[in-house]
Amino acid sequence: MKVLKIPSIVILSLTGNLVSSADPKTTSPVMIDSSELGREPYRFNGVVRTSTARGSGFCAWHNRTFFSAAHVVYGETGWEIPPLWYPLNHSQTVSRKTGIQSRGFFRWTSYADLVADDMTNSDNFSRDVIIGYAFKDLIDGSPAPLNRNGEADLRQKNQTMITGYPAENAYYGKDIEGYYLHQTGPKATLYKHFSGDAVTTTLLTTGPGNSGGPVWVKDAKSTWRASGILVGGLPSECVVYGFSNDIRSLTRAVTPVIQKEIEVPLVVEGVSATSLIYPYDKATKIPDGIHKWTSFPIRVDGFAPDAAATVVKLSLQIQTTHRGDLQVMLVAPGGASTVVHNEEGADGQNLILNEQDYSVGLADIKANGTWFLRVQDRLKGDLAVLKSIRLEISTEGTAPVTP
Repeated sequence: MKVLKIPSIVILSLTGNLVSSADPKTTSPVMIDSSELGREPYRFNGVVRTSTARGSGFCAWHNRTFFSAAHVVYGETGWEIPPLWYPLNHSQTVSRKTGIQSRGFFRWTSYADLVADDMTNSDNFSRDVIIGYAFKDLIDGSPAPLNRNGEADLRQKNQTMITGYPAENAYYGKDIEGYYLHQTGPKATLYKHFSGDAVTTTLLTTGPGNSGGPVWVKDAKSTWRASGILVGGLPSECVVYGFSNDIRSLTRAVTPVIQKEIEVPLVVEGVSATSLIYPYDKATKIPDGIHKWTSFPIRVDGFAPDAAATVVKLSLQIQTTHRGDLQVMLVAPGGASTVVHNEEGADGQNLILNEQDYSVGLADIKANGTWFLRVQDRLKGDLAVLKSIRLEISTEGTAPVTP
């Protein structure tokens, strides 16, 4: 696996190389003692891995969400599929047993536009953030508190600290083997405005792999609050995306999908996602023995006007004593359709589908519009009740199946 090197969109590089000196002029990463792992703020940290890169992240705001840098999951061909999250790690390798497949991530729509327009634009730093989510808790205990005044607090000479999993000490140009949690600081550090919500400071260094790691500010009660995200740097300089009230747009957008019962997605201006999940939860009886479709409309919006669906997944629960009586069809906007169930299963009970993939039959059509699930109960004598529908639509790469 390739160690994350911040791509050329970042005008500051974390891959510099300096000759070490007896008295370093910069604060560099120091591995924390394993006895500290369960303490705050360290317990919020995690490793974020895509198929080609590694980065850092932290569980904050909600137990099912983590924050990281957008460039960690933005590759050479665009947005990567949702990454794996490894909670608090301190070893040579990450354990497959602890890895949690995230289900998706929300991000600023403008980030990709800025990168496409000018890869060296400093405004990229001001949008370099994602919120990933899963369908299970990412850590034990409460998540880290968000400091929505982080960008302003970083510009006051407060006690700050960066934590995460650097794969290189940028100041010395030396590799750091494994996935060991490091800290840079704590130190009274003054950050200066850089671009938008991005701030920068000197005499503070970390390294590749630490991108996406949290920047903490100690408040008046000596509580470390997540105030920003490491997004770039030089061997003796770093750039931080500082939290502000703008972050509410991202948390608002992700809220419907992390509920116990998934709610209809919110269309939040300036925010996009890897995929959106649309629920239908109104329990409805299917007419018994009637050769006529009962249609369940699912309104899909939130994608670019002409965006084509690349991923179509369906989860479905119909309660019945004879699923062999049922015919089910999924119909896309414009009329394209695919058969979901055609009287299979004879006298088996209940029709339950879990993230069934219909991408091949329904790809390359406009994602926005009204989709329909259509159901017939063709034989009399058994009551069928539609309990729930979950339709997932993506206009990007393949979304993973939740383990």
